[in-house]
Amino acid sequence: MSFKDAFLIVAAGVILHISMAAIAVLFIGYFGFTRLDQWLANRARDKVFEDELYGWTTDPEDSDCEVNGGMTRLKVPSNEKIMVTRIAEVLRKIL
Repeated sequence: MSFKDAFLIVAAGVILHISMAAIAVLFIGYFGFTRLDQWLANRARDKVFEDELYGWTTDPEDSDCEVNGGMTRLKVPSNEKIMVTRIAEVLRKIL
């Protein structure tokens, strides 16, 4: 939660003549739900990464391909894995 959010909660409570106990409950509730939203977003993002990184298996019919459910992709050649790893690190830092 940012200081701007805290200020708006307290200022609105004072302007509307709400008791300090009610302001505290609003403050704690807002902080709790903000943390819950962040936790759920991180959990969803981690699940997407895990599915993408560990969900692929080698195709029994073609050793140059990998399958995940109904999708098939070519394996990255060994001389290009370094570039793919560096791009993935940059994307992780951005996200």
